[in-house]
Amino acid sequence: MRIAIDASTISTQGGPRTYVLGLLEALLRIDRENEYIVFYNDPVHLGRFPAAREMVLPGKNPLTRLWREHVLLPLACKRERVDILHCPKSAIPYFAPCPVVVTLHDLIPIKHPETEKLAARIYWRLQIPIAARRSAFIITDSEHARQEIMADFRVAPEKVRAIMLGFDPAMIESRDAAAGAAVRGKYGLPADYILYVGTIQPRKNLDTLIEAFSLLKGKGAFAGKLVIVGRKGWLYDRLFSRIRELNLDGEVVFTGFVPDGELPFIYDGARVFVYLSLFEGFGLPPLEAMACGVPVITSNTTSLPEVVGDAGIAVPPMAVEEVAAALLRVLENEETATAMREQGRRRAKSFSWEAAARETLDIYKAVKSEE
Repeated sequence: MRIAIDASTISTQGGPRTYVLGLLEALLRIDRENEYIVFYNDPVHLGRFPAAREMVLPGKNPLTRLWREHVLLPLACKRERVDILHCPKSAIPYFAPCPVVVTLHDLIPIKHPETEKLAARIYWRLQIPIAARRSAFIITDSEHARQEIMADFRVAPEKVRAIMLGFDPAMIESRDAAAGAAVRGKYGLPADYILYVGTIQPRKNLDTLIEAFSLLKGKGAFAGKLVIVGRKGWLYDRLFSRIRELNLDGEVVFTGFVPDGELPFIYDGARVFVYLSLFEGFGLPPLEAMACGVPVITSNTTSLPEVVGDAGIAVPPMAVEEVAAALLRVLENEETATAMREQGRRRAKSFSWEAAARETLDIYKAVKSEE
């Protein structure tokens, strides 16, 4: 088969970028039978996947992105005689000259539009229904998301599959202690800290984490700091205002975006990782934290219990006192923390990009056989 993958999300930051990078690297490593064409939206990425044919279809801003997805992409697939097109980020061409497999990570932009900017709401309100109804097959990240897709778009169960994501194998490798100390020093991290990794935006529910952290500080129960790793998304001013109101200015460290290669060292230094997101299609940071051997506290909602299983502590994401109690349970009991580290590492080993790639390849073959 000649398989094309739209890799435009490589130009972004966050989960969609991690997904397409991890999946493509694994597919090109395990599949020696099929030919792959990778479509970028920026020439800066050319050469990233030398085992594939790489092409650039320009279109990064909202208007040119629609032109790229609905005109340039199908024309390129026709010209290159593509057998299967995989669109890994919830948007597909309205008309395509070949069967299309789409990855619908979640339905958050439709079910919770208040979590998106206006332009994104309009874009996804248009694109997600097209992707759900016109694709040959839907891949999603969790059983929670699969059930929502089937219910909202009346998709037949045999046409949508949940394929759990993987993580960078470097997360489970041993690391140089001096290099770790240098990375943590670069970002001004303290010796003792609670960690969050992800975009700073409302649905990540950092307000609750800040309030729980403030409770610990108020009781004198934790002398360390809270470290927040990730870029600013939107509507973050209220968070910074609340930090000032609680007199936590010197107690919360914001690193901004951290490159993939440095992130494991930051996980390594954390006493506990907290991820209280309100809605997730999967939730990569808790998986990465488990792989690095960090105790995980996360929300008991949407897909997150599927990721963490019984290896972490699941709490109601808005329950400040329950979050604080869970933090104390880990911070004050080394036996509990050690057990969670071991359980997390074991749990993480059941996820891999290679396994995700093999399942995805099976779908390509099945879709091709049904033509």
